[in-house]
Amino acid sequence: MKKTHKLSSLVLGLLLLPLLEVGFSSERAIAHILGDRQEVASETDPTATDSENPDGETAADPELAARLETLAEADLLYLQGDRAEAEKLYRQVKEPFPEQESSKALEPVYDLEQFDSPAGRVFWREAQAGWNGDPKLESRIFVPLNMLVENHPEFVPAHVLLAEAHQHYDRPEEALQALERAASVFPDSLEVVKAHVTALEESKQYLEASVAARQFALVNSDHPEAPAMMEIADKNLGDFQKYVKQQMVGKGILGTAIGAGSCAIFGGCSTARAVGQAVGLGALMLQGESGLGKQLSDSYKQQLELVEDEEVLEYVNKIGFALAELMGRDFEYEFNVVRDDTINAFVLPGGKVFINTGAILNTNSEAELAGLLAHEIAHAVLSHGFEQFASSQLNNSLGQVIDGALGNKLPIGSIISTLVNLKYSRTHERQADVVGTRVLATAGYAADGLRNLMVTLAENQGNSSPPGFLSTHPASKDRVGYIEELIESNGYNRFSFEGVEKHAAIQERLK
Repeated sequence: MKKTHKLSSLVLGLLLLPLLEVGFSSERAIAHILGDRQEVASETDPTATDSENPDGETAADPELAARLETLAEADLLYLQGDRAEAEKLYRQVKEPFPEQESSKALEPVYDLEQFDSPAGRVFWREAQAGWNGDPKLESRIFVPLNMLVENHPEFVPAHVLLAEAHQHYDRPEEALQALERAASVFPDSLEVVKAHVTALEESKQYLEASVAARQFALVNSDHPEAPAMMEIADKNLGDFQKYVKQQMVGKGILGTAIGAGSCAIFGGCSTARAVGQAVGLGALMLQGESGLGKQLSDSYKQQLELVEDEEVLEYVNKIGFALAELMGRDFEYEFNVVRDDTINAFVLPGGKVFINTGAILNTNSEAELAGLLAHEIAHAVLSHGFEQFASSQLNNSLGQVIDGALGNKLPIGSIISTLVNLKYSRTHERQADVVGTRVLATAGYAADGLRNLMVTLAENQGNSSPPGFLSTHPASKDRVGYIEELIESNGYNRFSFEGVEKHAAIQERLK
């Protein structure tokens, strides 16, 4: 606890010291935020009428104005070190989370003695009898196991044995499907994840094995096996690079690369430019997440109108790098601000984050913006985009991918479009919620920043089409409720720094 508190103070000290010197009063901050809310309301509902004074100025919502003023006062107390008094003010204006129905998530069962289904016990004994027989009886194994995983998915040993049986009968695809289904239900089960990683290794899907092991270690950072799983992740990443290199040697691409000179293929310099497009996607794979992300980011930035305001960039970068420092991946992070009114943010592999001005203008506080950034960084740290990209390219045969690269057509634009519009799975979103919210709280921000942003965007959406961020990160009631449960069950502090004034000052510069 002492280490976390000290780290939180340091992070916020670096980020927020300029607040004490900025000449931006709480009254101006409140007026700015209220003005933005009314402008958004008039755009989404042209029939809406504003209450105006005789001078034509829009009257402010007194309740919202009072809330923002209280938050600004609490923030000042927080920065001055008076955390107790600051928390009192935060609690005045932040209502408790609505009561949620008890979670219906399945609790994994590992021990037959704890398995309270008589029929399930019979199925399990029958499957074991078939598995342990000499010879093994295929029908006696698979019929009861399939009944078990279908009707009693909480019994983890059935999933593991089903996958093992498929492997025994030389059906690796079915084995992986069984374990992927189990992992989607119990992503935090070490037994399931280990079996899944082993099956991926046996199928030479080293990258997927690395990602699965790393995701477990990062999401379950307090688990005693987390360090060992991180070692497994690093080993498989090395095996993946060796495998790609072997495929490239087999296709003669490595010799082509060396003959081109100028730059070693496995170095950090501009590989594609140095060896020509003959290296293609194979080279991008070898560069890994950071290399791929840099290639894509450099290309994509040429198509965008990026904000160059130094104060805005300093603000976003200080928040982003402070969060990234706590994430546990040594990427070369970038935080780019795109001049675009769309409420959206996305991340390319290797931690290349892009956030639209529309997202900054529609967040209520620095904590909400930090929550958005933490969530996007978490997707990169967990290799979600890179995993999907690599899996799609390697699904059939790496040799086919490299053959395509020899056609001198490196589909950078297509790759970027796919990653920018990527819709993450429910499992991926939950993983990013867990890691992002944990880091947000550790950095000293109000832990409900991302949750509050999702609620605000969902409420403002009405009957219109969802903002870009919500179209790829849907904020369902279940998901918002899950984030609330995550905060409360882990004791994360939601009555911490919000950051109203500085955030409003930055928004003013973007108008």
